Amino acid sequence: MTVPRHFPWLLVVLGVGFAALSAWSFYRAAHGTSAVTDADYYSHGLRYNQTQLEQNAASALGWDASVQLDGQQLRVALTDGRQQPVTTARGILTLLGAAGETLRLPLAEATGGIYLGIIPSGVRGELAAQIDFEHAGGRLSKRLLLALP
Repeated sequence: MTVPRHFPWLLVVLGVGFAALSAWSFYRAAHGTSAVTDADYYSHGLRYNQTQLEQNAASALGWDASVQLDGQQLRVALTDGRQQPVTTARGILTLLGAAGETLRLPLAEATGGIYLGIIPSGVRGELAAQIDFEHAGGRLSKRLLLALP
C-alpha cells in the first residue's frame, strides 16, 4: 500500500498563492490611488515647523481668545497670560462650508485687544470656523462651530 504524498502539492499551492497575491498587490499599487492625498503636501510640510514654533510662542505668552457672536458680528477678545490685551495682531476668520468651500474674513482691531469681523448676511446655519491670530512671532489658532441665524 502506498502512502499519498501531499507535501509537494502543498508547496506548489502555497507558491502559486503567494505569486497570485503578489501580482494582485503590485497591480493595486500601480493602478490605484490613495484617497488620502494632499496636492500641496510639500509646502505644508515646509510650513509645519514654522507653524509649530508660532504656536509654541503663543502658548508661552499665554494667549487666549474669547469669542462672542452677536447676529452676524463676531467679537474676539485677545489677551495674554497676564490678562492684558494683545494689540496690533493680525486676525483672520476662516469659515469652512459644507461643500468644502472656504471664506476668509479679516478681523479688524476695534479697541485694545478687541477684534471684530462681520460675517456676510448670506451665510447661514452651522459652520465650522477657525480663527488665526499672528503677532510678534506668535500664532494662536482656535477652532469654532458657529450657529448663524
